Amino acid sequence: MKTRMLGVLASMSLVACGGGGGGSASPESSSPQNASPPSAPVAAPPAPSTTVADLALAARLYKGDERTPAGFDVEVRPASVMGTLSTRHLKNTDFATGPLAASPTYEVCTNDMAQAIEWSESLATWSGQYSDLADVRTDDRMFEVIRVPRADATAMLRHRVFKCDYLDRSGSDLHVESGAAGEMNQRPLTAVELEALSEYLWQFTLFNNSEYAVESSSSAVTGNQIVHTIRVGQLVRGANGACDTVQISDWAHSMSTVDGALSRSLTDVRSYKVRNSGNVAETCSG
Repeated sequence: MKTRMLGVLASMSLVACGGGGGGSASPESSSPQNASPPSAPVAAPPAPSTTVADLALAARLYKGDERTPAGFDVEVRPASVMGTLSTRHLKNTDFATGPLAASPTYEVCTNDMAQAIEWSESLATWSGQYSDLADVRTDDRMFEVIRVPRADATAMLRHRVFKCDYLDRSGSDLHVESGAAGEMNQRPLTAVELEALSEYLWQFTLFNNSEYAVESSSSAVTGNQIVHTIRVGQLVRGANGACDTVQISDWAHSMSTVDGALSRSLTDVRSYKVRNSGNVAETCSG
């Protein structure tokens, strides 16, 4: 596992079914001896099958506790926190009122620690009671303001604010699945940095929930664009004993190596049918 700030690919066997055929001898032909023999019937191509990797992903989805494959950049929960741990990136709509509250939503950024603390202070109430400022941490990417609720000293609130020198998301809208995703301002602009950002942002999406699991996380370079794709599987339960469906989608971030402009997209790739039989994922039809 990579250990930036912020699990395990299970495998299982697939029992594949095959088929064969045969036939009886043909009666003697009265055709001339130099006649061409009848052509053999052409076998129909086999129906698409669910692969071992597909069933391994389905098994992880059914199990529900392995949302990411090996090597995916996942943040580890602090061992010192015994109660609730709440981590959020502060957004423009957290502080907006009136018509501005309905504007595009994005994570705010600042290079000023005092500004980050001020924004955190405006959201210091948790479960109806004030949360005391406990610590402020910083690295090249963000400020993290740590608070402890007076109502529960075992809990921790982590308010995070990106540094604008690292990432400016003001041109993005978190409610839109495809489109602009902000600007990467750190240099150099590399696939490694885009991978780290993509996997970090994944943790704050609906994909980091039950019924979802990451199949793969990979980068590709085309011209002046670096694209990092996180392939995600979603388990859709069938009703009344019907087969379940695994929907595969690609959540991708593209970054210009010229100016750091970011865009994102969400694309449906394919789906397949499965069922959970005695804690074993199997192919299913119908």
